[in-house]
Amino acid sequence: MSKKATKPPAAEPSPVGKWLAELEAVRHVENDRERSDRAWRVVLAAADHDDSAVLLDYALEHGLVLPGDAGSKSWNNPIDGSEMIWIPPGPFVVGEENEPATCAGFSLARHPVTNAQFKRFLDETNYQPDATLHPEIEHFLSYWVNGKPPKHLERHPVVWVSLLDADAYCHWAGMQLPTEWLWEKAARGPEGRQYPWGSQTPLGKSLAQVGAGSTCPVGSFPRTRTPYGCEDLIGNVSEWCEPTPEGEYGQLPRRQFGESGHVFNLRTRKWLEPFGQVRGSCYLRSNSQRMSAWHRRRLSLTRRNQWVGFRPACYLPCRPAV
Repeated sequence: MSKKATKPPAAEPSPVGKWLAELEAVRHVENDRERSDRAWRVVLAAADHDDSAVLLDYALEHGLVLPGDAGSKSWNNPIDGSEMIWIPPGPFVVGEENEPATCAGFSLARHPVTNAQFKRFLDETNYQPDATLHPEIEHFLSYWVNGKPPKHLERHPVVWVSLLDADAYCHWAGMQLPTEWLWEKAARGPEGRQYPWGSQTPLGKSLAQVGAGSTCPVGSFPRTRTPYGCEDLIGNVSEWCEPTPEGEYGQLPRRQFGESGHVFNLRTRKWLEPFGQVRGSCYLRSNSQRMSAWHRRRLSLTRRNQWVGFRPACYLPCRPAV
């Protein structure tokens, strides 16, 4: 008796066709801002798919997004409002010994994420940190009142957030944390400065928010501006960075964490200890030796405190058209 042939399971339909159809529909949206925003969200959604280049080529060909270096040094992320600064490709140096490296172009936020921006993220996502991974869950945004940041702190960098909290925000915004090496490139510029502004120590010079008792509104110290245009990379808050293996200085990582599984994936990558790196001297710092842009500090992924915040990066070689 012959066995009845079994029908092989249907292959999962590729989402590329769906995304292409969405981009085709977006082309006919009359409002420039709406068309740009919708196209950008589709391109971000496809960023980690194996065929993402197809989507990117289509979006570039039809002017729905623009090349990252298309005559503009900055652009605004329509999802979270961050002003993003284009960091051009090319060589840079890492560490006090100035080890040579090179990387492709990427974008980094001009300022750290503010309390007002983080409140928008919570309002749109209802994000709740996993209490099983954060032993002191009560520290999360512990300075907020009734789920809101104090009015006078809305433009200050958000603090009391872990690396996992920061990653969740970046995932919502369609971005990632910068690797610590690319953070360093943005801070030191192509010539490898000791500080973003040069070699002058910030202590007593009103160059940066250091040796102080608290954070300050982002952008309060424009003299911290790097050769590319980012600010507050030294002073105000130290910043979480994407954990990256030693020596992979020029790596542009793919978005690595899914909506539900990002914590598990983050904690089980073979090369990763349960620690992350923070970069940039915070407002409490008064030791000039630890203010250099190459200084590194290691913290637990789940640690929260009053002096660590973050800023997002975007590794796509494009930007919104508006």
